[in-house]
Parts: sequence; structure tokens; C-alpha cells
Amino acid sequence: MNLPDTPLERVRRIRERAEELGRAADRATDPEHRQRLREKARRLLGEQLEGQEGN
Repeated sequence: MNLPDTPLERVRRIRERAEELGRAADRATDPEHRQRLREKARRLLGEQLEGQEGN
């Protein structure tokens, strides 16, 4: 059963995903792939912060 997301739950999931991407970047051997993963994590966190400012 899918319940509507609360803002707090959404923030938690975004942070967890960004942390997963950061750990994957730490394990990546290809520098370009590592950089793309880190950029994606930063983008996720940046979007989260922008969403919080709008509230």
C-alpha cells in the first residue's frame, strides 16, 4: 500500500539516495564515473534544499 509522502519522509529518502551515490563514487575506479556520481548526489541535495526554501 502506497501512502502519500510526507515532506520529512521525502527528505530522508533523498538524503539516503545521495549518501548511496557518494559511497558508490568512493568505490568507483573510473575518475569520470566518480565525478558524475558526485555531481548527481550534489544535484539531489541541491534540489532538496531548494524545495525546503520554497516552503
